[in-house]
Amino acid sequence: MGTYLFGDTGESLDPKFDALSSLLDAGTFARVEQLGVADGWRCLEVGGGGGSVANWLADVVAPSGHVTVTDIDVTRLEERDNVTVLEHDVVSNILPGNAFDLVHARLVLFYLPARDLVLRKLRDSLRPGGWLVLEEFDCLPLEVLSTGPSSGPEDAKLIMRVKNALLTLLDHAGAELAWGARIERALHDAGLNDVSGSREVREWEGGSAGCRLLAATARLMRAKLPLTDDEFARYLELMASPDTVVSSYAICSAQGRR
Repeated sequence: MGTYLFGDTGESLDPKFDALSSLLDAGTFARVEQLGVADGWRCLEVGGGGGSVANWLADVVAPSGHVTVTDIDVTRLEERDNVTVLEHDVVSNILPGNAFDLVHARLVLFYLPARDLVLRKLRDSLRPGGWLVLEEFDCLPLEVLSTGPSSGPEDAKLIMRVKNALLTLLDHAGAELAWGARIERALHDAGLNDVSGSREVREWEGGSAGCRLLAATARLMRAKLPLTDDEFARYLELMASPDTVVSSYAICSAQGRR
């Protein structure tokens, strides 16, 4: 598999997972609810991260349903009566076939050079009639809209320098930066039916979950960013300032049925 750049920070609560949960959970929950998930469903959550989606699914499918949640790092995942936590590399490890009514992966295949192979594995783990839901970023659209009346042009350039440096690191590690833009086609190509999707670009203000995610990502990658300490400190200030506004990465989702 590719090199996962945004791994364990060594903190008890990774701010990246907190920001992702705040940013994306509501949309994830609404999307999955539209598929009719209910008591008795058997679900697979791939790349469970901080566990927010798995815990929500466990409540929805209780009491007779079950959730299996996997990740290469399971330290933030919690077993429950109807939740099994599995330390698992989706690239190299086996998944059961014909086993799940719902398979969900959020910001997982984006990082994996073997993403098309993994997609087929996820498809094959579905029961007939089961749903596969992918949520991914298309990282190319992000632009600076404002840095406030007291800010100069160098601040906007700094934000874009950090973005471009982070995307270069991701690209070198095997991520597909525009993967989100092609997930509907990928589901069609995998032979799934009833494929549909959505794409959303938002405005992220400084201090919002989106800008907190950008700041958390930059902190994780600080040693690899070509910035002075003053520049890095200024970037964090900009990500926290309500005067900063950036257009987000495109948030792309797609679902298809076996």
